[in-house]
Amino acid sequence: MLLFLRLFGPINQLLFVVDDLQSALASLSRIVGVIRAGAQNGPVARQDDERPDRGTEADDDLVLQDITHAYERDHPVLHDVSMRVASGTTVAVVGASGTGKSTLAAIAAGVHDPVAGRVRRPGRVALVTQDVHVFDTDLRENLTLAAPDAGDDDLVEALRRVGAGSLVARLARGLDEPVGASGTPLSPAEAQLIALARVSLSDPAVVVLDEATAEAGSAEAGRLEDAALAVVEGRTALVVAHRLSQAARADRVVLLEAGRIREEGTHDQLRAAGGPYARLWEAWNRSS
Repeated sequence: MLLFLRLFGPINQLLFVVDDLQSALASLSRIVGVIRAGAQNGPVARQDDERPDRGTEADDDLVLQDITHAYERDHPVLHDVSMRVASGTTVAVVGASGTGKSTLAAIAAGVHDPVAGRVRRPGRVALVTQDVHVFDTDLRENLTLAAPDAGDDDLVEALRRVGAGSLVARLARGLDEPVGASGTPLSPAEAQLIALARVSLSDPAVVVLDEATAEAGSAEAGRLEDAALAVVEGRTALVVAHRLSQAARADRVVLLEAGRIREEGTHDQLRAAGGPYARLWEAWNRSS
């Protein structure tokens, strides 16, 4: 009994930190994996400054041509993917998990350089993923991170544009309210709205949204979709669609399958074609 009592305390303390230990090990594995992948694949030349064939491309189109990418040699996740996002239009990328959607978005945004192919970006690119951040400071600094010279009226207008105008009124000190880890907690939806407001303030030439409305869950999905639509309106945008309702509102839809483009067209064209996108749309409608 004495031995049991002496062991119980340390074991109990270990159980309290086992989740942190598992998370740390997973993070360490990712870091080691990235280091090993870099060593195996070697450096890759940047593609930003290469000029594409003129063809029908406009200078302010986002162009991805013959994109092939692999995180490990001989295991490509994208195969000769080509697409053009015309200026001021929105292209939605859909497909099952693991088809290369996020990789394509990261390459379009300049986070990754493709192993092969070329990318032309018409200007600054803003990328918003589902992993958004609220920094441990006041709301004002969380927003001016994207536009240091923005005034309070600009910040309030950016929040209003994405449907978060009531956030300033809810916080006791408005824009001066501390948020983040040591401040007033914000809901996942509010954190994503702040990230979208940053995009509006930075006024980029191209917006890439990689499932940027996914983390808040179904309850706030409609609100976040409206916010994302407001941010991309009038801009060149590539949207990895978490919900097919986003694809339905896009100018064009690209369906990825096993790292290749399987279908491409408008929402109505793909539905009428009766192919994989049409089946995906029907399944999504039944489950939503």
